Order: sequence, then C-alpha cells, then structure tokens
Amino acid sequence: MPFSNIRMIVMDMDDTLLNDQLEISKENESAIRKARNAGITIVLASGRPTPAMQSFAYDLDFHSGGYLISYNGAYVDDLATGETMFEVCLTQYEAKLLVQTARAQNVGLHTYIDGEIVTDNINAHTNYEAELTGMPIRVVLDLAKEIQSSVPKLLMVGEPDRIKTLKTTLSKSMSGRFMISISKPVFLEFTNQEVDKSRGIDVICQKLGIAKSDVMAIGDSYNDLTMIRDCGVGVAMGNAPEDIKVVADVTTASCLENGVAKIIEQVLESQSENIPD
Repeated sequence: MPFSNIRMIVMDMDDTLLNDQLEISKENESAIRKARNAGITIVLASGRPTPAMQSFAYDLDFHSGGYLISYNGAYVDDLATGETMFEVCLTQYEAKLLVQTARAQNVGLHTYIDGEIVTDNINAHTNYEAELTGMPIRVVLDLAKEIQSSVPKLLMVGEPDRIKTLKTTLSKSMSGRFMISISKPVFLEFTNQEVDKSRGIDVICQKLGIAKSDVMAIGDSYNDLTMIRDCGVGVAMGNAPEDIKVVADVTTASCLENGVAKIIEQVLESQSENIPD
C-alpha cells in the first residue's frame, strides 16, 4: 500500500506506542522524530486522561509541535500553544445516571476529578488504572454526591467477559445518549455521544488544513476502531484482536516488536521514493 500522501500520523498509546513496561522504545521514539523532521504531524490519541499522557508527549518534544487527543476524544490539546482546541464532557446529570446504572449492574465505576481517579468502589481494576496512568486514587463514600460538575469520562470496570456483556446490554439502551467503547478488556468507557478519537482527529485536520485521507491512524483496541476505519490508512497492531485487524487497511508488528516504528519507516521510505530527482 502506498503511503506517499501521509501528512499526519495518529497513534494510540497503551499496547500500541507503549510496550508492556509502559515505555516508548528507542526504536519508536527514533521513528517518530524522523517523521516529525520530515514534516509529518504526530498525534497521540488515547483513552488516558490528559495528565497521564503529558510526560510521554514532552519526552517526544511535543511542546515544540504536537497534539493530544485524550479521554477518548473528549479533549484535544495543542501542546505547542497550550490551547485546548476541543472539550466536550459528560454533564453532571449524565454522570449520575451512569453511577445509578453501575450500581444496578453491580459493577465498579470510576471517573476523574482534579487530577485524581475517584471511586466509591475500590477494586483491582481501578488499581490497575492507577498503575497505568500514574494518577492517585481518591475513595469517596458516594460517587454520585462527589460529582458536582461535568466530567470527561466514566469507566465501568470488571472481568473481560462481564465487560463484553455490559457493552452489548448497555449499547442497546444507552447508545443514543453515550459513546460506549472498550479500551482495555476490563474497561467499559462512557463519554459524550459526540466524542471519539476519529472526531478528535477532525478537529486537528480542520486546524491544519489536512484531509483525513492523508492521515494514518494506528491502534489496537475497540476505542481505536473509528479512527482506524475513518482515516486514509488504518493500521492495526499485531497484538490487536482479529475484528480490529479486519477493519484496518494494514497490520503492523506488535507493540513488543516496535510495530509503530516499522510502519512509520514504511511511510518515510515511500515518501523518499517519491521525491523528485
């Protein structure tokens, strides 16, 4: 597949850019820097909260030019200017409706307030989120009472089979109100219905005057599905489920095999071959 038209590369973080040690490999970092030097815009797009993305972004010098799509698309930030280009959260009413739903389903739930993971049902899955993001957990008596304003996202958490069943059940009754997606197998994520990674990409494309057909999106999970489907070139990681690979235009190596670096190198090679003599 030719990649000569690619002007922007958007990549997920966990299990895509990051390895199982939650690190950016030297190979991935080097390839990203080469792409930026070649004039390609780099975007990190994650279900992670913004604070849990920033250290990686600054390691990649995004302060001199780079964009973050966080909370599955609820926020889009230009790190060079410090501008939040897009922000669409869940209302207080919607958040409290999800608290009631989680209680009815007897499943754990957490959200994010003032840089903390906030829950009234501490469990191994919320602890896992804290390990992934490096954010502290605040345990409260009543999550519904703690939510006093809009929040970017809520996560129902549970074992993978339970999360799949909840996704099917709640998508039938709540899909008109929320965007519902699975990120990690133990996380069922709820954002505003106008929010997903693909729409976050639209915001950046509009600002930069880049056609979405000139964008490559790289991801591994179900919350990456819309951007893999909608962009000019959709790339599935080698560690992605088969139903994600089917939607993608191409599959690269796994996150443990520097799949991001490998596909970026293919882009750069394709573009170098098309430079006039």
